[in-house]
Amino acid sequence: MTPPLPTETGATSRHVQVDGTVVHVHEAGSGPTLLCIHGGAPGATGWANFGQNVATWARGFRVLVVDLPGFGESDWVEASDGKHRAHANLFVGLLDELGISGPVHVVALATGGAVAMRMAIDHPDRVARLVLVSSAGGLSLFDASPTEGERAIREYYSGTGPSLEKMRHYLALTVSDPALVTDELVEARHQNSITPQALEGSRHRGRPHPSDAVWQEAPSIRARTLIVWGRDNRVKGYDNGLFLLNRIPDSELHIYSGAGLWVPFERAARFERLVSDFLLTD
Repeated sequence: MTPPLPTETGATSRHVQVDGTVVHVHEAGSGPTLLCIHGGAPGATGWANFGQNVATWARGFRVLVVDLPGFGESDWVEASDGKHRAHANLFVGLLDELGISGPVHVVALATGGAVAMRMAIDHPDRVARLVLVSSAGGLSLFDASPTEGERAIREYYSGTGPSLEKMRHYLALTVSDPALVTDELVEARHQNSITPQALEGSRHRGRPHPSDAVWQEAPSIRARTLIVWGRDNRVKGYDNGLFLLNRIPDSELHIYSGAGLWVPFERAARFERLVSDFLLTD
């Protein structure tokens, strides 16, 4: 049975048990599998990051939009061997639970990009092609760290705790046009940031594990890789994309002017065409 097209989020939503962990996933369309992994900023979910793109991609792909552990409706998972490796292993387990045994395409944003890179490094037979958008997992060549956007992420749960004002400030840093940050968007992301899963996850954000430095192993990535960035990204500058371009052997880089971190939202139609052409063209 072909999963429904996403006229509303409830039509595509399902929960899958993977080794005792609940993973929330939206599924739509049919064809080659396209796994979408969202970013790790407060209030992020799979649908919040990629929901606007699903209807287009579902015309040619079986689209799976996951919630990272501790985000949306997915359980938090322990990550003694590094969060990126734990999350990558969880999503490989999800594919197994769904009966998907071969390689899949992966589109990933921000923190999700580091998870996708870890999948491609640890499970090369499960990743066909890779699309990294404003990805974590690299190093900055130009900008001092932490950036303004990274400071906003770190400060969100500290001090007085989550608030609409903090969320509005952060979201304004993710886009080139601040008019895109509506009251409805701020409210929705804030509510996502204070769910039990999100609050549990916020309590476990400790020091990175050595395996989280995926850039060190990036030259071993065999998957053909498209790197996408917005020139106006104030969370992770496009110099991170240049770094990854130089580390991943079979890679290419596309930079959009007039866009920040959230390219799939700000340049939705052009981004969807770019990704589809990359995934379907030999």
